[in-house]
Amino acid sequence: MNRKHGLTIVELSILVAIAMLVVAISLPAVLQNRQKRHAASCARNLDALSAACRRYAAEQGGFPARPDVLVPAYLPAVPVCPDGGAYQLGTPEGDPPACSVPGHRM
Repeated sequence: MNRKHGLTIVELSILVAIAMLVVAISLPAVLQNRQKRHAASCARNLDALSAACRRYAAEQGGFPARPDVLVPAYLPAVPVCPDGGAYQLGTPEGDPPACSVPGHRM
């Protein structure tokens, strides 16, 4: 009997099915972790914007109209949402800065 060593089609199919099952089980957790990291990064950006706006208001007597006014005196660069959301500055009435992406807040 002359049998070559290697995987049969059935064995290979089983291995591919197992690999696909592992990916299908782990993918939602990986994506959820990514969303949490982006939301946390956005919250840090909003916190930095809030602090910079307060310092600007204390020194200039009013809130900035645009985020780029805060650079470089109050921020090293204009913060950017990792999910591409747009930031709105806070108001003198006490409204905090906000992000347009749902779930991203301070």
